Amino acid sequence: MAGGFMSELLDYEARYLAMLDELTNCSEVKILYEERGPIEEMIGDASETFELIADEEGVHLDPTLHRTFLRFEGLSSHWAIERPGLYLTGEFSIRHIGAAMLTVGAELATDDTPEEERRVYSELRVFDEHPRGGGGTLAGLRISPGMSSPEVWYFDGPHGAFKLNLGYDEYLDALLVTKGVYGWQHLYTDVSLGDIDFLAAAEAMEAMLDVFPELFPDHDYAPFHQRLAERRG
Repeated sequence: MAGGFMSELLDYEARYLAMLDELTNCSEVKILYEERGPIEEMIGDASETFELIADEEGVHLDPTLHRTFLRFEGLSSHWAIERPGLYLTGEFSIRHIGAAMLTVGAELATDDTPEEERRVYSELRVFDEHPRGGGGTLAGLRISPGMSSPEVWYFDGPHGAFKLNLGYDEYLDALLVTKGVYGWQHLYTDVSLGDIDFLAAAEAMEAMLDVFPELFPDHDYAPFHQRLAERRG
């Protein structure tokens, strides 16, 4: 048994718990909230969960997504780092793909929301929320029968929803490095981070890339430097 979990952890689950340990063991990080939910054993393994999704939703997910399969009932962190002239904070609260895929629709529309955007919201299956400090931001999957790889969308409050240029597995891989720094998802949207509406996200990425290599050196930050340069270009 590892970390109080009754079921043996999958490799990817262990990586996520190790990421939480990185945060909690760093003296500069203030943990504002953390959840290490139990393994939801009733969902079975990745193959069984994907079969259930196929039966219930008519969606046959790509088996390559097995690699990033998680079974936690909930896994969350809300944290902050403060230095002179720097305040960096972030959050994630992820649910496993079985729970996400079997719950369709996010209540995000307002009276002014265009019809096309309303349709996107109605099809989102939320898997990463930021309820404590993210101003209602979240990430969701969008998939239709016949598709094997879900689209990943990021809802950024009044700025609306943005399709990300990365897959579900790539999102989870990136989250292991960014640890949920607010706005990191915009590295993978088509917006310009030089735009005034997204300056906060750009500044957060700059701060992350300034302090994370020192605090969490066992990660490759080069792809994030490259994405930031491209988005600011």
